[in-house]
Amino acid sequence: MLQYQCRVDASTAAVGSKSVVQQSPVVLDNTKPPPPLDADRMRMHPRIGNREIVGYGLKGRPEYFDLVMFPCPSIRWEADTPEIAELRKKEKSDWKQVSVEEKRQLYRASFRQTFEEFTAPTGVWKWAIGWSLISLAGLIMAYDGWRRVAYNFDKPDSLTEEKLKKQLQFHIAARQGPMRHLSSKWDYETG
Repeated sequence: MLQYQCRVDASTAAVGSKSVVQQSPVVLDNTKPPPPLDADRMRMHPRIGNREIVGYGLKGRPEYFDLVMFPCPSIRWEADTPEIAELRKKEKSDWKQVSVEEKRQLYRASFRQTFEEFTAPTGVWKWAIGWSLISLAGLIMAYDGWRRVAYNFDKPDSLTEEKLKKQLQFHIAARQGPMRHLSSKWDYETG
């Protein structure tokens, strides 16, 4: 077996006025088993509390995820209570002696949701469409308000009552396009 060793001389090196003592030889060996889970527990205790570490986890970290692509989280969902501890002992014996309700309790102590629950469709798309329509309406109203303030011009004189009557008279006299309803009300004798 390959054994990688890292040796450091136990010597004293002078740095300025202080002296630094280097450590005794350190041997790194890849044949040793990984450190016990207690080391992970002590390192991650503020995050995981008293929950049991049951597997390797995502990237070797004791974290809980409900993911389809990673169905077995590395820690249980809840810390063991005395009731759950008794059920776990009962679980190790004959599985037929465990009732359906006890199996559900064991499952809920280990997992937060079932596959059906965490793969169910959510209503996020409704929220996204609703807020995008609200923001679009806000933008349209802001543009309309800006347009009314920035482009507040007087009406052109061609929209006065006299000019509109003259335009209509010209269109009727020039026979431009079909004149329905207007031509029947027009007084052709007086103009």
